[in-house]
Parts: sequence; C-alpha cells; structure tokens
Amino acid sequence: KFRFLDLGDLTKAKEIPLVCPENLIGAVDLYLVNHHGMNLSNSKAFVDAIHPRVAIMDNGAHKAGSPEAWQTVQASPGLQDLWMLHTAEGSDAGHNSSDALIANLKGGSDGNWLKVVAERDGSFTVTNARTGQTRTYPPN
Repeated sequence: KFRFLDLGDLTKAKEIPLVCPENLIGAVDLYLVNHHGMNLSNSKAFVDAIHPRVAIMDNGAHKAGSPEAWQTVQASPGLQDLWMLHTAEGSDAGHNSSDALIANLKGGSDGNWLKVVAERDGSFTVTNARTGQTRTYPPN
C-alpha cells in the first residue's frame, strides 16, 4: 500500500505528459525529488498532481537543491515534510528545510544518510542518521 516515486533525472518536459491531460501516476506517499532538486525539473503542475505526503531531496551541498524546486515541493498541497540530504549552501535559510530534516548540515561532516522503512499497511518511517531521530507517517 506504500507508494514511492523515484523518476531519477526526469526534466519538466517529460514530467508534464505523465500528469496532463491525465494523471498516470496518482498520489504518492514518498517522492524522491527529481534531479536532486534542480530547477529544470519539479514543475508545479507535476508535483501538485502527484500530491506527495513526504519528500526527500537527495541534493548535495553544492549540487542542486535550487530555491525554485525546494519552494515548489514545500508548497505542494498536503506535504507534511521535506527532508534534505544536505543543506543547500547556494540557497538561503528560507529555502532549506529545518535542521532536524537535513542529514548533513552546512560545515558539518558529510556521509550522514536518511533511511526509509515502509510497512505493508502503507505506514513508513524516515530516520536521520545525523540526529538519530525517526518520524513515523501513518497509512494514508
């Protein structure tokens, strides 16, 4: 019952036909943000159509994590949390998630991870290796 979406480096030109004129994907529980959070992916129409409950941006400190992509995902209706692999150092504080949702902080050590465990009933957890904290999301 858990629905996870990972479309790799898909760009906006390829995202739109997946959701318009007909949404071929539907709503997802967890969205691995396209293209590491680059602004050439993650169109508002696409992100809103897949209606993610939770998203993970697998960006680097200096790779992707663009303010435009972050804002689009963060503003998606129904989104509960936007986790990030690194603080996007090329962005401002207003376009980064809270420290609790970031595995590798600016100026900190690199190599911390985010772990997702999904259950048969559709519930799942996300654990931040840096903090040791886990958040649980109930079935939808």
